[in-house]
Amino acid sequence: MKSLAKIKNSNSVKFYIMPGLLFFILSLASCEKIVTVDLNTESPRLVIDASINWKKGTLGNLQTIKLTTTTGYYQNNIPVASGAIVTVTNSSNIVFNFTETPNTGNYICSNFIPRLNETYKLKVIYKGEIYTAEENLILTQSLIDVEQTNDLGLNNDEIGIKVNFKDTGNQRNFYLLRSDFSENPFPEYQILDDQFADGNKMSWLYSHKKLAQGKILNFTQFGVSENYNNYMRLLIGVSSGAGNGPFQVIPTKVRGNIINQSNTNNYALGFFRLSEMYELRYVVK
Repeated sequence: MKSLAKIKNSNSVKFYIMPGLLFFILSLASCEKIVTVDLNTESPRLVIDASINWKKGTLGNLQTIKLTTTTGYYQNNIPVASGAIVTVTNSSNIVFNFTETPNTGNYICSNFIPRLNETYKLKVIYKGEIYTAEENLILTQSLIDVEQTNDLGLNNDEIGIKVNFKDTGNQRNFYLLRSDFSENPFPEYQILDDQFADGNKMSWLYSHKKLAQGKILNFTQFGVSENYNNYMRLLIGVSSGAGNGPFQVIPTKVRGNIINQSNTNNYALGFFRLSEMYELRYVVK
């Protein structure tokens, strides 16, 4: 089954070869061939990417929910889930309809009203079954400044970027950071909470071996619920497989907060999340 996330594996392994073994190793290499394993594929399962993101300083009225299904490991295309009825309802019983752009699996609402701490309920009707979830819209904080260091890594020659923000005091807060770097094919995610830093300055640290002067980084911080924090912690752990070491995590499905009210056995994958977000662009010095 296709994975829902891509995680960078930054571990490197060095091999030292004695001269007398070189011919033997080359002879083994000449016998290599590609083996395709016959994997079992379960019936397609609905995947609901329902992330409502409200960028600070905007109306937040335009939102998209994407529906796809799982597929076989060797398939190149992710099937879209068309023909669903998708709505989100707030605590005042105002219903926001998400209408599909035909045959894309993208369900769009242009009149959504985001409110901090408001409770929203998701409802998806797909192939006669009803999927629901409930969450609050969580605030975030602005990323206030950036510090750059040039002496990270084993040889003290790697660049590190430290992004700082001020946490809101007297309440438990959870954050998600997305880092986009052109040298990475996929964004990277980190999670953080203020358990030991309530109301104080908090920081993210990002590094990459290909960071260099003039390279551009885009950071996006989201406020998230404790449930989503726990979900992402599991998802990142499973996806990274503990660095592919001898004690790596066994791959498994990570279930979110979406419930199939019609058939609990036919559960959906994904999570219904609502976040205020803040973006920061940084050019490496």
